[in-house]
Amino acid sequence: MIYRFGDIFNIIDGDRGVNYPKEGDFFDEGYCLFLNAGNVTKTGWSFNKISFISKEKDSQLRKGRIERGDTVFTTRGTIGNAAFYGNGIKYNHIRINSGMVILKAKDKQIIDDEFIYYLVTSPVAKKKIELFCSGSAQPQLPIKDFIKIKFNLPSLKIQKKIVSIIGSYDNLIENNNRRIRLLEQMAENLYKEWFVRFRFPGHEKAEFENSKLGKLPSSFRVANMEEIFADYIGGGWGNDVLSEDYPIEASVIRGADFPKVWHYDVSSCPRRYHKASNYKSRQLKDGDIVMEISGGTSEQPVGRTVLVTQDMINRFKDGKVICASFCKMIRLKKEIISPYLFYYWMHYLYDTRIIDRFQLQSTGIINFKFESFLRRGDVMIPPKDLQEAFDRQIIPIIKEMNQLAIQSELLSRQRDLLLPRLMSGKLEVKV
Repeated sequence: MIYRFGDIFNIIDGDRGVNYPKEGDFFDEGYCLFLNAGNVTKTGWSFNKISFISKEKDSQLRKGRIERGDTVFTTRGTIGNAAFYGNGIKYNHIRINSGMVILKAKDKQIIDDEFIYYLVTSPVAKKKIELFCSGSAQPQLPIKDFIKIKFNLPSLKIQKKIVSIIGSYDNLIENNNRRIRLLEQMAENLYKEWFVRFRFPGHEKAEFENSKLGKLPSSFRVANMEEIFADYIGGGWGNDVLSEDYPIEASVIRGADFPKVWHYDVSSCPRRYHKASNYKSRQLKDGDIVMEISGGTSEQPVGRTVLVTQDMINRFKDGKVICASFCKMIRLKKEIISPYLFYYWMHYLYDTRIIDRFQLQSTGIINFKFESFLRRGDVMIPPKDLQEAFDRQIIPIIKEMNQLAIQSELLSRQRDLLLPRLMSGKLEVKV
């Protein structure tokens, strides 16, 4: 039967009144997870960057709390991202922000809770939703229009079967993502074990001496960034239209893409057209480092980095990719320092907030003092044989992460091809 969206599920706003959380109400830990735009993606949940509000602040808000079985749907900025709040999500208290709504089944004898998620993310529904979006600076989906969208809803039995079929793909993808996160943690722990706690192979015989960075093994030394950088250049953005002046098509890694790219998911990186000379000087190569140098906040400083590997480059169409304008491409002197070691050194500086001394804030936007970083930024350099031993441990971990990401990408494609055929009835569902 054909139903309007407004007939089959309730659409619930969050609390946008005087008690809406302000900057000082957010914490890294707390009682209730308060969603931000990055938490609800086109492929579901992402909890790379999370903020919490206190139990007291939560009690002041009248609506916007999601319950198990609800679907969260974005209606402002990036429209149409959705996530299903199932039993697998570890957070028990979650509220939406002002750019989202909650979708809740009106009658569970008509529509399955989880089917709502697959319904609103199906290609057919997305095309209909795009017709009702308005606003150029910040696109919005008016609720009064959203509820009018019509859809041919299959029977409840068929809905549950579709959820079972498509859900099996999502489960495999989530398992891969979980393994990637575990591998990522393994790599970070290995770095900390060897180069923070200094329990590297042969550490029992190491002698320590004072340095600018505190006590280090006597075989280590401290260098500044100028000594180890072979080249660096700001990124580019190019043009959205192919032309004689912009003939080279290449992907662009933005700061917003970092959380996915860290997990070898390059699907969010846009394709753009570039001048030949700009592309040639900025083309990313194996071992390059991409650093975010503008657009940070007090909670998320600039200075985040991405390690570029040949496996990653191969994931992009024709292997063509550069970094965006708010980033810098850094090419290292590999005879002095391993790109893998430098990448985890930069992660250490960022995680410990040592990187904060190179932040510059003006007009609410935080930028990175790159020239100061060049002159005054320090890096710890272990002996070459220890760097090579570290690479031998790290490279297989990173390659496995990339392979898992490739598997997930293939599964996503198969799922996305299957879903519209199941929804439309072109592919028969046996119940």
